[in-house]
Amino acid sequence: MIYIIITASINTKVGVQNNIHRQKRYIESITQLLQLINNDLTVKPIIVENNGARQTYLDNLNCDICYTNNNTIQTNHKGENELLDIKEVINQYKIKDNDTIIKLTGRYKLLNLSFINLVKNTDCDAYVKFYNVCSQQYMFDDCVLGLFAIKCKYLKEFKYNFLRSCECEFADYIRTYINKYKIIDVDQLYLECCFADDLRILNV
Repeated sequence: MIYIIITASINTKVGVQNNIHRQKRYIESITQLLQLINNDLTVKPIIVENNGARQTYLDNLNCDICYTNNNTIQTNHKGENELLDIKEVINQYKIKDNDTIIKLTGRYKLLNLSFINLVKNTDCDAYVKFYNVCSQQYMFDDCVLGLFAIKCKYLKEFKYNFLRSCECEFADYIRTYINKYKIIDVDQLYLECCFADDLRILNV
């Protein structure tokens, strides 16, 4: 089974504080994804939002939602809060070790089905774009965290040490613990990123 975990945090602690823009971006991007997969029974989309159980605009998107309280936890980086959210979805939905999880940042817009079809039609353990979004170039030990796919068992074991950036530590983990022949280095994600720190847009 393939699960798409869409991460969201309506009340963000970091980056530009623009609730109207944030809401618009979440609705546009998640709606786009749901239209692309069009009730495909081979993939299960789940939104996870980390500011507690309550009614939100995400409830109107016709998608499973898992509300957590992980945004209240003080961490070294928002990436750790996000990882806690993903692991909570894994536990609540009893996702199996060999199931594949596609992780998508909720404010990032998937432009087509290329990445999802790649995951559906091949048998690998990780699908990652090794790339530095600041320098906008390939990097062996850096990656795009906005969209990747990985077997659940590896996400369950992963944790950040905060010795390097979250992107670099995740890339290192994949390079270290997954057979290189089971990793697909994705050239193009067809993903429109909207970065929280300044709302800039980048296609990767």
